[in-house]
Amino acid sequence: MKKIVLAVLISLMFVATASAATVREDCGCGLGAEAIGQKEGLVWNLLGTFLNGLCGNQTFAMSTGTLQCGKPEKMVMLEKMNIYVADNMDSLAIDIAKGEGESLDALAEVAQITPEKRMDFNLALQDNFDYIYSDQNVQHVDVANRITEIMNSI
Repeated sequence: MKKIVLAVLISLMFVATASAATVREDCGCGLGAEAIGQKEGLVWNLLGTFLNGLCGNQTFAMSTGTLQCGKPEKMVMLEKMNIYVADNMDSLAIDIAKGEGESLDALAEVAQITPEKRMDFNLALQDNFDYIYSDQNVQHVDVANRITEIMNSI
């Protein structure tokens, strides 16, 4: 009986190996894909899956864009928006207060606001100017976070 089970398992491994893709293709990004990404076969896929799951590194890699996982598009957009707000605090304050302007248009581009929603975006920011710029010493991170919060409510 043991010989039959062993023979079936070996047969399954050969079938899986014959039709298997690389660890990177089957298991995705993460430590396993980084360490043994081009190997093929069931054993390598199992090892790659184990390494990807080790200490949650695949989840971390997907969230941060490390270990050859792409950064989530929204995270990239938020980083760009944070940088843009930091570089344009004064002109943004003026344009948000007016509800229009070049720096506000550029912010809408960076924030990936569709043309149909730009007017709503501009008005929402204008209506919440006192919240966004709570005082004259407000930090760009706070401004960017408040703009994101308002943007998500539109």
